[in-house]
Amino acid sequence: MTGIQAVRYLPGRQLLLLALGLSICSGCAYLGSSVMPFQIDALMSGLHQSASRAGMFGFFEIMSFAVFMVVLSRLTGGVSVVMTAFLGAGLAVLSSLLTATGLSSSAWTWGCALLFGLGEALLGRSYVCAASASENPDRMYAISNGGGLIVLVAVIDAIPYATRSFGELGVFVGIAVIVAVIAPFMATLRHAPPLPVRQSTEKMRLTRGGVALLFIWVGSSLGSSMAWSFAERVGRAIHLSADYIVFLSTVGIVSSVLVSFIVGALAQRLRREIILPLTLVGTGVGGLLACCAWDSWSYTAGVIIYWNCSMLSYAWLLGSAAALDHTGRVGTFCGGMDRMGYALGAPLGGLIVDHASFTMLGIAGCVACVVSLPFGLPVLLREIRASGTEGRPASGLQVG
Repeated sequence: MTGIQAVRYLPGRQLLLLALGLSICSGCAYLGSSVMPFQIDALMSGLHQSASRAGMFGFFEIMSFAVFMVVLSRLTGGVSVVMTAFLGAGLAVLSSLLTATGLSSSAWTWGCALLFGLGEALLGRSYVCAASASENPDRMYAISNGGGLIVLVAVIDAIPYATRSFGELGVFVGIAVIVAVIAPFMATLRHAPPLPVRQSTEKMRLTRGGVALLFIWVGSSLGSSMAWSFAERVGRAIHLSADYIVFLSTVGIVSSVLVSFIVGALAQRLRREIILPLTLVGTGVGGLLACCAWDSWSYTAGVIIYWNCSMLSYAWLLGSAAALDHTGRVGTFCGGMDRMGYALGAPLGGLIVDHASFTMLGIAGCVACVVSLPFGLPVLLREIRASGTEGRPASGLQVG
């Protein structure tokens, strides 16, 4: 073997290449949730759709992502993660270009939203399965979540240029172009370890630990969505400028990227029974502070705490799913249910705001994030410990 060939097969190099592919796959998979406000605004401005019609585009996009993720959790390990990643990227590009054609029919735009959601679900399946099969899923999820945020920030920053170049519907063209440009780097997902043959061919069934994880995960997603959906409104209510609110979100994203990388590097030294409840409680407290803010300092603290804790908790929730099932099917299923919870958070939060107050919204969101911890966390941790070694294939799959 030559010196160049030897370098090629260094585990460290493969780890970096896999992290690159996972970061891009993660960023593309959750693109719709992040750029939805821009998509809705483009439909209202470019196609003159009503707020309700444009809002249904977002509903179909997120719900199709969630439903298809649940469906894709039934796939066996014989389906290549590289193949589903590229198929998902292709569908995301195609659906964005079809939306940008300018046809204003509701059936057309909602159909494009469904297609985009399917593409995201395929990308999400590849992301979860590839990371779950790695030796240290917690580390890979933390690093790739941070890398995925960089992708999202790059896309959001490019949207104004796309709009100036291609008109009001330029946001869809910009999404298509960026996904097409960065998608080839997802070929590095081939460096993911192969899935366990026995587990990947067995029928998926949620064990007690899986059910506990599902309740914890959906509760956290529902609570964070309820609080975060109206955080900007709270900022305006306490007379913060729009520029400051946007700047604060940017600071939150950048800080969560840095924290994700740092925590990812230290993942082996961090205990799941400490960091998982700590970050879930932090997510609830951050949302509570943001909703109950009385001045700029309390609002800033809430937003920063929310961003950092929500990103870290998501990585450890995915890592917990991988500890139960190294094939990624439990993570894919729970990830789909998580998106359903997130989709329901905004309308439920709106009902609370209409009939109560922002303070009650913050309390409700915080309670939703933590209410299942006393009952679900011991069950989850007990099953992970019973598997022998965290991060190894466990009892998340059973013959049914």
